[in-house]
Amino acid sequence: MAFRGALQAPLAPNPVIMASMGHAGVGIGAEAYRWVLMDVGADPKAPTVRGEKEQLEVLRRYGSTILRFGTSIRRGETPLVPRALLVDLDPRSANLILQSYPELFAMRDKHALYGLGGAARNWAEGRVRFRQEIEKKQDIMSRITAISPEPVRGFIIPFSMGGGTGGSFSSEFMRYAKTAEDFGASTVAGFGILPEFGWDPVIPGPAHISIVMNLAHQIRYCDTPVLVENKAMRMQAERLKELFAKRGSIVDELPKQIQVGWKEYRNVNLIAAHAIAEFMSSFIRETEWDMSNYRTWLAASKPKFVVPWLMPIAPQGAPTLKSLEEQLKQGNEGVLFDLGEEDGQVKPGPRDSACVLVKIKGTLGAEDREFLKKIVKDRFEIQDSRIIFIRVPALDNEAASAMVLLNLKAAGQRLLPLIKEAEESWDAYKDEYQKRGLSTEEFKQAVLDTTGHIG
Repeated sequence: MAFRGALQAPLAPNPVIMASMGHAGVGIGAEAYRWVLMDVGADPKAPTVRGEKEQLEVLRRYGSTILRFGTSIRRGETPLVPRALLVDLDPRSANLILQSYPELFAMRDKHALYGLGGAARNWAEGRVRFRQEIEKKQDIMSRITAISPEPVRGFIIPFSMGGGTGGSFSSEFMRYAKTAEDFGASTVAGFGILPEFGWDPVIPGPAHISIVMNLAHQIRYCDTPVLVENKAMRMQAERLKELFAKRGSIVDELPKQIQVGWKEYRNVNLIAAHAIAEFMSSFIRETEWDMSNYRTWLAASKPKFVVPWLMPIAPQGAPTLKSLEEQLKQGNEGVLFDLGEEDGQVKPGPRDSACVLVKIKGTLGAEDREFLKKIVKDRFEIQDSRIIFIRVPALDNEAASAMVLLNLKAAGQRLLPLIKEAEESWDAYKDEYQKRGLSTEEFKQAVLDTTGHIG
Protein backbone atom coordinates (compact mmCIF):
# COMPACT_ATOMS: atom_id res chain seq x y z
CA MET A 1 0.00 0.00 0.00
CA ALA A 2 1.33 3.47 -0.88
CA PHE A 3 1.00 6.45 1.46
CA ARG A 4 1.49 10.19 1.00
CA GLY A 5 3.45 11.38 4.05
CA ALA A 6 2.62 15.07 3.57
CA LEU A 7 -1.07 14.36 4.13
CA GLN A 8 -0.57 12.45 7.36
CA ALA A 9 -3.36 13.13 9.84
CA PRO A 10 -2.61 14.63 13.28
CA LEU A 11 -1.31 12.09 15.77
CA ALA A 12 -3.20 11.08 18.90
CA PRO A 13 -1.66 12.47 22.11
CA ASN A 14 -0.07 10.34 24.82
CA PRO A 15 0.16 7.10 22.85
CA VAL A 16 -0.09 3.63 24.36
CA ILE A 17 1.89 0.86 22.67
CA MET A 18 1.19 -2.86 22.87
CA ALA A 19 4.45 -4.80 22.96
CA SER A 20 3.61 -8.47 22.32
CA MET A 21 6.34 -10.85 23.39
CA GLY A 22 6.87 -14.44 22.25
CA HIS A 23 4.65 -16.78 20.24
CA ALA A 24 1.68 -16.57 22.62
CA GLY A 25 2.02 -12.82 23.19
CA VAL A 26 2.14 -12.06 19.46
CA GLY A 27 -1.01 -14.08 18.80
CA ILE A 28 -2.94 -12.61 21.74
CA GLY A 29 -1.80 -9.04 21.12
CA ALA A 30 -2.81 -9.11 17.46
CA GLU A 31 -6.11 -10.76 18.42
CA ALA A 32 -6.76 -7.95 20.93
CA TYR A 33 -6.34 -5.28 18.25
CA ARG A 34 -8.71 -7.21 16.01
CA TRP A 35 -11.23 -7.33 18.87
CA VAL A 36 -11.01 -3.55 19.44
CA LEU A 37 -11.63 -2.87 15.75
CA MET A 38 -14.47 -5.37 15.46
CA ASP A 39 -16.18 -3.84 18.50
CA VAL A 40 -16.58 -0.51 16.74
CA GLY A 41 -17.60 -1.97 13.38
CA ALA A 42 -14.28 -1.58 11.57
CA ASP A 43 -12.84 -4.14 9.16
CA PRO A 44 -9.51 -5.44 10.53
CA LYS A 45 -8.55 -6.56 7.02
CA ALA A 46 -8.89 -2.98 5.69
CA PRO A 47 -9.08 -0.56 8.64
CA THR A 48 -9.55 2.93 7.21
CA VAL A 49 -11.42 6.17 7.87
CA ARG A 50 -12.64 8.76 5.37
CA GLY A 51 -13.46 12.43 5.81
CA GLU A 52 -12.84 15.00 8.54
CA LYS A 53 -15.78 13.95 10.73
CA GLU A 54 -14.70 10.32 10.73
CA GLN A 55 -11.12 11.41 11.40
CA LEU A 56 -12.26 13.10 14.61
CA GLU A 57 -14.13 9.96 15.63
CA VAL A 58 -10.86 8.00 15.61
CA LEU A 59 -9.74 9.44 18.93
CA ARG A 60 -13.08 8.71 20.56
CA ARG A 61 -13.20 5.15 19.27
CA TYR A 62 -9.59 4.02 19.34
CA GLY A 63 -7.77 6.52 21.53
CA SER A 64 -4.00 6.49 21.39
CA THR A 65 -3.43 2.79 20.67
CA ILE A 66 -4.19 3.39 16.98
CA LEU A 67 -2.07 5.54 14.67
CA ARG A 68 -3.57 7.33 11.69
CA PHE A 69 -0.85 6.54 9.22
CA GLY A 70 -1.33 8.96 6.34
CA THR A 71 -3.46 8.83 3.20
CA SER A 72 -3.90 5.98 0.77
CA ILE A 73 -3.24 7.22 -2.75
CA ARG A 74 -5.42 4.48 -4.16
CA ARG A 75 -8.57 5.10 -2.12
CA GLY A 76 -8.16 8.53 -0.54
CA GLU A 77 -8.68 7.04 2.92
CA THR A 78 -6.63 7.21 6.10
CA PRO A 79 -5.46 3.78 7.27
CA LEU A 80 -5.58 2.88 10.97
CA VAL A 81 -2.38 1.20 12.12
CA PRO A 82 -1.90 -0.33 15.60
CA ARG A 83 0.86 1.04 17.75
CA ALA A 84 2.10 -2.53 18.02
CA LEU A 85 5.43 -4.26 18.45
CA LEU A 86 5.49 -7.99 17.66
CA VAL A 87 8.68 -9.35 19.22
CA ASP A 88 9.90 -12.94 19.07
CA LEU A 89 13.03 -14.95 18.40
CA ASP A 90 11.10 -17.16 15.99
CA PRO A 91 10.03 -15.03 13.00
CA ARG A 92 7.21 -17.39 12.00
CA SER A 93 4.61 -16.17 14.51
CA ALA A 94 4.98 -12.49 13.66
CA ASN A 95 5.20 -13.22 9.92
CA LEU A 96 1.92 -15.15 9.99
CA ILE A 97 0.15 -12.16 11.57
CA LEU A 98 1.74 -9.69 9.16
CA GLN A 99 0.83 -11.82 6.14
CA SER A 100 -2.76 -12.34 7.28
CA TYR A 101 -3.34 -8.65 8.06
CA PRO A 102 -1.06 -6.69 5.70
CA GLU A 103 -3.17 -3.51 5.81
CA LEU A 104 -3.67 -3.51 9.58
CA PHE A 105 0.07 -3.97 10.21
CA ALA A 106 1.00 -1.77 7.25
CA MET A 107 4.29 -0.56 8.77
CA ARG A 108 5.60 -4.07 8.32
CA ASP A 109 9.27 -3.32 8.87
CA LYS A 110 8.46 -1.28 11.98
CA HIS A 111 5.98 -3.62 13.72
CA ALA A 112 8.06 -6.80 13.91
CA LEU A 113 11.33 -7.57 15.67
CA TYR A 114 12.78 -11.07 15.76
CA GLY A 115 15.91 -13.20 15.80
CA LEU A 116 16.44 -16.72 14.57
CA GLY A 117 15.35 -19.68 16.66
CA GLY A 118 13.88 -19.89 20.16
CA ALA A 119 15.32 -19.49 23.63
CA ALA A 120 15.20 -23.22 24.42
CA ARG A 121 12.67 -22.64 27.23
CA ASN A 122 15.52 -20.95 29.10
CA TRP A 123 14.68 -17.61 30.74
CA ALA A 124 18.34 -16.66 31.12
CA GLU A 125 19.13 -17.32 27.46
CA GLY A 126 16.10 -15.27 26.42
CA ARG A 127 17.26 -12.33 28.53
CA VAL A 128 20.73 -12.36 26.99
CA ARG A 129 19.33 -12.56 23.48
CA PHE A 130 16.88 -9.72 24.12
CA ARG A 131 19.74 -7.48 25.21
CA GLN A 132 22.05 -8.51 22.39
CA GLU A 133 19.67 -9.04 19.47
CA ILE A 134 16.65 -6.85 20.18
CA GLU A 135 17.74 -3.99 22.41
CA LYS A 136 21.15 -3.30 20.87
CA LYS A 137 21.49 -4.88 17.43
CA GLN A 138 17.96 -4.07 16.26
CA ASP A 139 17.74 -0.83 18.28
CA ILE A 140 14.29 -1.23 19.79
CA MET A 141 14.12 2.48 20.59
CA SER A 142 14.13 3.36 16.89
CA ARG A 143 11.21 0.98 16.31
CA ILE A 144 9.23 2.53 19.14
CA THR A 145 9.93 6.02 17.80
CA ALA A 146 8.73 4.93 14.35
CA ILE A 147 5.26 4.07 15.63
CA SER A 148 5.19 6.80 18.27
CA PRO A 149 7.00 10.04 17.44
CA GLU A 150 5.38 11.55 20.55
CA PRO A 151 6.36 10.55 24.12
CA VAL A 152 4.88 7.17 25.04
CA ARG A 153 2.36 7.28 27.89
CA GLY A 154 2.08 3.55 28.45
CA PHE A 155 2.83 -0.02 27.38
CA ILE A 156 0.61 -3.11 27.39
CA ILE A 157 2.59 -6.38 27.40
CA PRO A 158 0.82 -9.73 26.83
CA PHE A 159 3.05 -12.78 27.33
CA SER A 160 3.22 -16.39 28.43
CA MET A 161 4.97 -16.89 31.77
CA GLY A 162 6.08 -20.49 31.34
CA GLY A 163 8.29 -20.37 28.26
CA GLY A 164 11.69 -18.90 27.48
CA THR A 165 11.21 -16.13 24.95
CA GLY A 166 7.90 -14.55 25.99
CA GLY A 167 8.63 -14.40 29.71
CA SER A 168 12.27 -13.33 29.46
CA PHE A 169 11.60 -10.77 26.72
CA SER A 170 8.67 -9.31 28.67
CA SER A 171 10.71 -9.10 31.86
CA GLU A 172 13.50 -7.30 30.05
CA PHE A 173 11.09 -5.01 28.22
CA MET A 174 9.41 -4.03 31.52
CA ARG A 175 12.83 -3.14 32.92
CA TYR A 176 13.72 -1.26 29.74
CA ALA A 177 10.43 0.69 29.70
CA LYS A 178 10.80 1.76 33.34
CA THR A 179 14.53 2.60 33.30
CA ALA A 180 15.08 4.16 29.86
CA GLU A 181 15.18 7.97 30.12
CA ASP A 182 12.57 8.41 27.38
CA PHE A 183 9.94 6.30 29.18
CA GLY A 184 10.32 7.34 32.81
CA ALA A 185 6.72 8.58 33.13
CA SER A 186 5.12 5.69 31.25
CA THR A 187 2.69 3.20 32.80
CA VAL A 188 3.40 -0.49 32.19
CA ALA A 189 0.60 -3.08 32.24
CA GLY A 190 1.59 -6.73 31.91
CA PHE A 191 -0.87 -9.51 31.07
CA GLY A 192 1.03 -12.59 32.22
CA ILE A 193 -0.50 -15.95 31.35
CA LEU A 194 0.30 -18.87 33.65
CA PRO A 195 0.61 -22.23 31.88
CA GLU A 196 -1.47 -25.30 32.63
CA PHE A 197 1.03 -28.02 33.47
CA GLY A 198 0.17 -31.28 31.76
CA TRP A 199 -1.66 -29.47 28.99
CA ASP A 200 0.56 -26.69 27.67
CA PRO A 201 3.91 -27.67 26.10
CA VAL A 202 6.04 -26.38 28.96
CA ILE A 203 8.81 -28.11 30.90
CA PRO A 204 8.23 -28.32 34.68
CA GLY A 205 11.18 -26.87 36.56
CA PRO A 206 12.38 -24.40 33.93
CA ALA A 207 8.81 -23.15 33.56
CA HIS A 208 8.56 -22.60 37.33
CA ILE A 209 11.88 -20.75 37.34
CA SER A 210 10.62 -18.55 34.50
CA ILE A 211 7.41 -17.83 36.44
CA VAL A 212 9.41 -16.68 39.50
CA MET A 213 11.60 -14.39 37.40
CA ASN A 214 8.53 -13.00 35.61
CA LEU A 215 6.72 -12.33 38.90
CA ALA A 216 9.77 -10.60 40.37
CA HIS A 217 10.06 -8.32 37.34
CA GLN A 218 6.35 -7.53 37.44
CA ILE A 219 6.71 -6.51 41.09
CA ARG A 220 9.71 -4.29 40.31
CA TYR A 221 8.72 -2.73 37.01
CA CYS A 222 5.05 -3.32 36.20
CA ASP A 223 2.47 -0.77 37.37
CA THR A 224 -0.51 -3.01 36.58
CA PRO A 225 0.44 -6.71 36.72
CA VAL A 226 -2.56 -8.70 35.50
CA LEU A 227 -2.49 -12.48 35.96
CA VAL A 228 -4.59 -14.93 33.97
CA GLU A 229 -4.35 -18.70 33.78
CA ASN A 230 -4.59 -21.00 30.78
CA LYS A 231 -6.42 -23.63 32.83
CA ALA A 232 -9.24 -21.25 33.77
CA MET A 233 -9.50 -19.85 30.23
CA ARG A 234 -9.44 -23.30 28.62
CA MET A 235 -12.29 -24.51 30.81
CA GLN A 236 -14.37 -21.44 29.98
CA ALA A 237 -13.52 -21.73 26.27
CA GLU A 238 -14.72 -25.33 26.21
CA ARG A 239 -17.89 -24.47 28.14
CA LEU A 240 -18.81 -21.63 25.78
CA LYS A 241 -17.35 -22.96 22.53
CA GLU A 242 -20.61 -22.54 20.61
CA LEU A 243 -20.64 -18.83 21.38
CA PHE A 244 -16.99 -18.42 20.41
CA ALA A 245 -17.62 -20.25 17.14
CA LYS A 246 -19.77 -17.27 16.12
CA ARG A 247 -16.93 -14.81 16.66
CA GLY A 248 -14.16 -14.48 14.09
CA SER A 249 -10.52 -14.92 14.99
CA ILE A 250 -7.13 -14.21 13.46
CA VAL A 251 -6.65 -17.99 13.41
CA ASP A 252 -9.53 -18.27 10.92
CA GLU A 253 -7.55 -16.12 8.49
CA LEU A 254 -4.44 -18.28 8.57
CA PRO A 255 -3.80 -20.83 5.82
CA LYS A 256 -5.23 -24.16 6.99
CA GLN A 257 -1.91 -25.98 6.62
CA ILE A 258 -0.30 -23.73 9.25
CA GLN A 259 -3.16 -23.47 11.73
CA VAL A 260 -1.61 -26.30 13.74
CA GLY A 261 -0.38 -24.90 17.05
CA TRP A 262 -2.68 -21.89 16.76
CA LYS A 263 -6.08 -23.50 16.25
CA GLU A 264 -5.91 -25.38 19.55
CA TYR A 265 -5.67 -22.06 21.38
CA ARG A 266 -8.17 -20.15 19.22
CA ASN A 267 -10.89 -19.67 21.83
CA VAL A 268 -8.44 -19.35 24.73
CA ASN A 269 -6.68 -16.52 22.89
CA LEU A 270 -10.03 -14.89 22.17
CA ILE A 271 -10.78 -14.79 25.90
CA ALA A 272 -7.38 -13.24 26.68
CA ALA A 273 -7.84 -10.77 23.82
CA HIS A 274 -11.27 -9.81 25.16
CA ALA A 275 -9.77 -9.01 28.58
CA ILE A 276 -7.01 -6.89 27.04
CA ALA A 277 -9.48 -5.12 24.73
CA GLU A 278 -11.74 -4.33 27.69
CA PHE A 279 -8.75 -2.92 29.57
CA MET A 280 -7.78 -0.84 26.53
CA SER A 281 -11.29 0.51 26.05
CA SER A 282 -11.38 1.86 29.61
CA PHE A 283 -8.83 4.54 28.72
CA ILE A 284 -9.46 4.66 24.96
CA ARG A 285 -13.03 5.90 25.40
CA GLU A 286 -13.37 7.10 28.98
CA THR A 287 -12.51 10.80 29.27
CA GLU A 288 -11.93 10.84 33.04
CA TRP A 289 -9.66 7.79 33.29
CA ASP A 290 -6.39 7.02 31.59
CA MET A 291 -3.83 4.28 31.92
CA SER A 292 -1.85 6.05 34.64
CA ASN A 293 -4.87 5.87 36.98
CA TYR A 294 -4.32 2.11 37.25
CA ARG A 295 -0.85 2.79 38.61
CA THR A 296 -2.28 5.08 41.31
CA TRP A 297 -5.02 2.58 42.20
CA LEU A 298 -2.48 -0.13 42.96
CA ALA A 299 0.32 2.04 44.35
CA ALA A 300 -0.50 1.39 48.01
CA SER A 301 -1.81 -2.15 47.55
CA LYS A 302 -0.10 -5.38 48.49
CA PRO A 303 -0.25 -7.61 46.67
CA LYS A 304 -0.74 -5.49 43.60
CA PHE A 305 -1.35 -8.47 41.30
CA VAL A 306 -4.84 -8.33 39.82
CA VAL A 307 -6.96 -10.95 38.08
CA PRO A 308 -9.75 -10.26 35.56
CA TRP A 309 -13.36 -11.38 35.89
CA LEU A 310 -15.20 -11.12 32.56
CA MET A 311 -18.96 -10.63 32.39
CA PRO A 312 -19.80 -11.97 29.85
CA ILE A 313 -16.85 -13.98 28.55
CA ALA A 314 -18.36 -14.17 25.05
CA PRO A 315 -20.25 -10.87 24.54
CA GLN A 316 -23.58 -10.85 22.74
CA GLY A 317 -26.82 -8.91 22.88
CA ALA A 318 -27.56 -5.19 23.21
CA PRO A 319 -25.37 -2.50 24.85
CA THR A 320 -27.64 -2.28 27.91
CA LEU A 321 -27.28 -3.37 31.51
CA LYS A 322 -30.46 -5.45 31.19
CA SER A 323 -28.81 -7.42 28.38
CA LEU A 324 -25.73 -7.90 30.57
CA GLU A 325 -27.95 -9.15 33.39
CA GLU A 326 -29.46 -11.76 31.05
CA GLN A 327 -25.98 -12.97 30.11
CA LEU A 328 -25.09 -13.39 33.78
CA LYS A 329 -28.22 -15.45 34.37
CA GLN A 330 -27.08 -17.77 31.56
CA GLY A 331 -23.69 -18.28 33.21
CA ASN A 332 -21.77 -16.37 30.57
CA GLU A 333 -19.13 -15.08 32.99
CA GLY A 334 -16.02 -16.24 34.78
CA VAL A 335 -12.84 -15.34 36.65
CA LEU A 336 -9.80 -15.97 34.44
CA PHE A 337 -7.65 -17.29 37.27
CA ASP A 338 -8.06 -20.39 39.43
CA LEU A 339 -8.31 -18.91 42.91
CA GLY A 340 -8.87 -22.26 44.61
CA GLU A 341 -12.35 -21.28 45.74
CA GLU A 342 -14.19 -23.31 48.36
CA ASP A 343 -17.98 -23.46 48.19
CA GLY A 344 -17.88 -20.75 45.52
CA GLN A 345 -16.38 -18.22 47.95
CA VAL A 346 -13.01 -16.55 48.26
CA LYS A 347 -12.40 -14.63 51.47
CA PRO A 348 -9.78 -11.99 50.70
CA GLY A 349 -8.43 -9.57 53.29
CA PRO A 350 -9.73 -6.08 54.05
CA ARG A 351 -7.17 -4.35 51.81
CA ASP A 352 -8.44 -6.09 48.67
CA SER A 353 -10.21 -3.97 46.08
CA ALA A 354 -12.00 -4.12 42.74
CA CYS A 355 -12.02 -1.88 39.68
CA VAL A 356 -15.21 -2.47 37.64
CA LEU A 357 -15.10 -1.51 33.94
CA VAL A 358 -18.66 -1.33 32.58
CA LYS A 359 -19.23 -0.92 28.84
CA ILE A 360 -22.84 0.13 28.21
CA LYS A 361 -24.73 2.74 26.23
CA GLY A 362 -26.18 5.58 28.28
CA THR A 363 -25.63 6.37 31.92
CA LEU A 364 -24.47 4.11 34.72
CA GLY A 365 -27.04 4.99 37.35
CA ALA A 366 -27.19 4.33 41.08
CA GLU A 367 -29.33 1.20 40.65
CA ASP A 368 -26.93 -0.13 37.99
CA ARG A 369 -23.99 0.35 40.30
CA GLU A 370 -25.77 -1.33 43.20
CA PHE A 371 -26.65 -4.31 41.00
CA LEU A 372 -23.02 -4.82 39.97
CA LYS A 373 -21.69 -4.00 43.42
CA LYS A 374 -23.87 -6.71 44.95
CA ILE A 375 -22.45 -9.30 42.55
CA VAL A 376 -18.87 -8.36 43.48
CA LYS A 377 -19.60 -8.20 47.22
CA ASP A 378 -21.52 -11.49 47.29
CA ARG A 379 -18.66 -13.36 45.67
CA PHE A 380 -15.60 -11.61 47.10
CA GLU A 381 -16.77 -9.66 50.16
CA ILE A 382 -14.99 -6.48 49.08
CA GLN A 383 -15.88 -3.33 50.99
CA ASP A 384 -18.09 -0.75 49.25
CA SER A 385 -15.44 1.93 49.56
CA ARG A 386 -12.92 -0.29 47.74
CA ILE A 387 -15.02 -0.83 44.60
CA ILE A 388 -14.30 1.64 41.79
CA PHE A 389 -16.60 2.01 38.76
CA ILE A 390 -15.46 3.13 35.32
CA ARG A 391 -18.12 3.66 32.68
CA VAL A 392 -16.97 2.86 29.15
CA PRO A 393 -19.30 4.25 26.43
CA ALA A 394 -20.61 1.52 24.10
CA LEU A 395 -21.63 2.00 20.48
CA ASP A 396 -24.97 0.92 19.01
CA ASN A 397 -23.65 -2.36 17.57
CA GLU A 398 -21.73 -3.48 20.66
CA ALA A 399 -22.82 -5.91 23.33
CA ALA A 400 -22.77 -4.74 26.93
CA SER A 401 -19.86 -6.08 28.92
CA ALA A 402 -18.06 -5.65 32.20
CA MET A 403 -14.65 -6.63 33.50
CA VAL A 404 -13.82 -6.61 37.19
CA LEU A 405 -10.12 -6.25 37.97
CA LEU A 406 -9.68 -7.93 41.35
CA ASN A 407 -6.75 -7.10 43.62
CA LEU A 408 -6.85 -10.16 45.87
CA LYS A 409 -4.57 -11.75 48.41
CA ALA A 410 -6.04 -15.05 47.27
CA ALA A 411 -4.14 -14.73 43.99
CA GLY A 412 -0.88 -14.41 45.89
CA GLN A 413 -1.55 -17.52 47.94
CA ARG A 414 -2.14 -19.48 44.73
CA LEU A 415 1.34 -18.54 43.51
CA LEU A 416 3.24 -19.90 46.51
CA PRO A 417 3.28 -23.58 45.34
CA LEU A 418 4.72 -22.46 41.98
CA ILE A 419 7.48 -20.54 43.73
CA LYS A 420 8.26 -23.53 45.96
CA GLU A 421 8.56 -25.78 42.89
CA ALA A 422 10.99 -23.30 41.32
CA GLU A 423 13.18 -23.35 44.44
CA GLU A 424 13.25 -27.15 44.44
CA SER A 425 14.16 -27.21 40.72
CA TRP A 426 16.94 -24.64 40.81
CA ASP A 427 19.87 -26.93 41.69
CA ALA A 428 19.11 -29.23 38.75
CA TYR A 429 19.20 -26.36 36.23
CA LYS A 430 21.45 -23.74 37.81
CA ASP A 431 24.54 -24.60 35.74
CA GLU A 432 22.61 -24.04 32.51
CA TYR A 433 21.24 -20.71 33.74
CA GLN A 434 24.55 -19.53 35.21
CA LYS A 435 26.24 -20.02 31.83
CA ARG A 436 23.86 -17.35 30.54
CA GLY A 437 24.24 -14.90 33.36
CA LEU A 438 21.47 -15.77 35.84
CA SER A 439 23.25 -16.27 39.15
CA THR A 440 22.00 -18.19 42.17
CA GLU A 441 22.00 -14.95 44.13
CA GLU A 442 19.77 -13.21 41.58
CA PHE A 443 17.37 -16.13 41.49
CA LYS A 444 17.18 -16.29 45.30
CA GLN A 445 16.51 -12.56 45.41
CA ALA A 446 13.63 -13.05 42.94
CA VAL A 447 12.22 -15.74 45.24
CA LEU A 448 12.50 -13.42 48.24
CA ASP A 449 10.88 -10.56 46.32
CA THR A 450 7.90 -12.65 45.26
CA THR A 451 7.28 -14.48 48.53
CA GLY A 452 7.79 -11.30 50.55
CA HIS A 453 5.33 -9.45 48.34
CA ILE A 454 2.53 -12.02 48.27
CA GLY A 455 3.14 -14.09 51.41
